[in-house]
Amino acid sequence: MAENVKLECLKSLQEILLQRYVLQEEVDTLPQKLKEEERKLSDANIEFLTLSENYNSASDELKSLQIRYDDAKSKHMEYQKQMEFINTQREYEALLKQIEEAMAVENDLLKLTRSKKSEVGELNEKLGNMENYCESQKIVVDAEREKISGTLEDKVAQIQELDRKCAEIKGEAISDELYEKFTNISSKKNGLGIVPVWGQVCTGCDMVLPMQFVIDMRRKQEEGGDFDYCPYCSRLIYFEELDSEKEKQYIFEQLEPTKSEGKSSGQKKQSEEVFDESMSEGFEGF
Repeated sequence: MAENVKLECLKSLQEILLQRYVLQEEVDTLPQKLKEEERKLSDANIEFLTLSENYNSASDELKSLQIRYDDAKSKHMEYQKQMEFINTQREYEALLKQIEEAMAVENDLLKLTRSKKSEVGELNEKLGNMENYCESQKIVVDAEREKISGTLEDKVAQIQELDRKCAEIKGEAISDELYEKFTNISSKKNGLGIVPVWGQVCTGCDMVLPMQFVIDMRRKQEEGGDFDYCPYCSRLIYFEELDSEKEKQYIFEQLEPTKSEGKSSGQKKQSEEVFDESMSEGFEGF
């Protein structure tokens, strides 16, 4: 298979993959609000279960306290009735002590019962509020899910159609191994898996390539050999001739001060040397 056919196939694939990556990003970001609302609902359900457990536990404790309080109150009343049958001072003092102890226990249990009853009331109110919130949040989640479901289905269908086109273009011209490498690079390089080399410059990363590297790459390209990879950005690269207008525009953009300020001193120096030797005279030497 001639190399230029592979190149044209990869260029066509890149155009489609760029569209696919945009759609895939939209598919990935669309559910974000839904996921956030679902997270809120999940957190609310967990809190509701926790409140429910606390409410049930507090209710059981309140029942136990009420039983203990009723027992203590009955015992206090029983001791009070026994006062009618006291005959001696010693019996009176002993029974009085029992009454005082029973009253102390009764009062303590009364305080605990009232406190627990207040706690149960607060938990019951929180439980009701949380139940209402869970119900309203579920409505929000269902509405959001319904809202994006149609959009997602449409975009997924578009992605599937683009995948079909990719498979059609790939055909037998591109090997499975090259296609896998190309798609992996494209996914990591904002959809640009293959870029041209102008002169000695990789247009994917604006780095200047060694002259011998470019010469060898051109020869391999003319002979229909395998593609080379940029040693700096790892993209697939191919040599492309520039017309005079495009060449002038490219050189002007590369020499802009604002462009140069964004590069490292080493890269700037390297670029300036190449521009002095080759770019100022055009790319005819290649």
